[in-house]
Amino acid sequence: MTNAVAAANNSVFTSTNDVPLQVGAPGARRLRVAVLGCGRMGQRHAYNIYHLTPRAELVAIADPSPMAEQWVKENLSSVNYYKTTDEVFAIPDLDAVVIATITSTHAPLTLQAIDRGLHVLLEKPITIDYESSVPVVEAAEAHPELKVMIGFVRRFDKALLELYNHVQAERAGTPYVLKSVSQDVYDSTGYFVQYARGNGGIFMDCGIHDIDMSRWLLNTQSAGRQEVKRVIASGLIAAHPELEEMDDCDNAFCIIEYANGTSATLHLSRTGMAGYNSSVELMGMKQNCTVSTPPSSRIKVADFDGHHNPTPATYLDRYGEAFISEMNEFAAICLDDKAVPTTAYDALQAAKIAKALTVSFLTGSPVSFNKAGEPIIDKAV
Repeated sequence: MTNAVAAANNSVFTSTNDVPLQVGAPGARRLRVAVLGCGRMGQRHAYNIYHLTPRAELVAIADPSPMAEQWVKENLSSVNYYKTTDEVFAIPDLDAVVIATITSTHAPLTLQAIDRGLHVLLEKPITIDYESSVPVVEAAEAHPELKVMIGFVRRFDKALLELYNHVQAERAGTPYVLKSVSQDVYDSTGYFVQYARGNGGIFMDCGIHDIDMSRWLLNTQSAGRQEVKRVIASGLIAAHPELEEMDDCDNAFCIIEYANGTSATLHLSRTGMAGYNSSVELMGMKQNCTVSTPPSSRIKVADFDGHHNPTPATYLDRYGEAFISEMNEFAAICLDDKAVPTTAYDALQAAKIAKALTVSFLTGSPVSFNKAGEPIIDKAV
């Protein structure tokens, strides 16, 4: 990563006017954290820990890439850099790890961290195959003294948290429908197509956040073990024909029918032509509530093209402050022994829904869930 790119990224990190940083008492113990993986997400987390999380101390970063090593030297030169995760796990007095490696390594690294008595903040999803997530859920539940938190960052977004509290206070009335649009900016460089080969598909990679948000806002756990009745999905390829050979698409449409009588409709897209877009509408028996994508600048521009506001370029820009809040909350949860708001169980349930949506897309048929909460899927799919 060049200095120019790093500077552009860091300009988003330092916008903390609306983020309440949780500062501990002078001399209080800080959470000693290492970051595993130093790609886009790892860099974001490392920067936030180092500069914007007063109750945490960044002690190490691990990533085998020479580009990652160079980024650490240029941006966090005082932090210890390692090429392997084993070197990090050998650090004495380490308290926690943030796992932002490639998805295929998420589960084994989490299990290794738990085995070493470390708290974990894990980027979503646990795995691209939800069955492989079960050992992580079991290990997390077997060690309640350790905090295993999944990076569902939207739960820490100020606007969405306000919507959640609004719903919980019953001001909107009983919610019954949630509509969500998540539109990643269109990538013409070819990077996204290469990334898509190992990301689990649009439902697991892009849709997992929308799915978790719908479970959260619609309070689906109130239904008991069977949260979902059935799902339906379809999709199309608008700009990335290479996705056809991967059995994937760049625009997907989803209906999730929950067992508590609510429904969610999702539009997932990789072809945003006007920056990143993430909007949510929740319908209740008293009110309709909407959270729209905020402009990236408070300056409204008037020119020969009309009146307009700049839009966020990427999801990292849209949820920049939420990532800071998430990291500060993780530190507080570990140090103060607070409950984890985004558990491995939450990730498993969201992954089951993403898998069912993927199967529905591939087969052209709805996928139902049984009373035990499992999607009914033909093993041949």
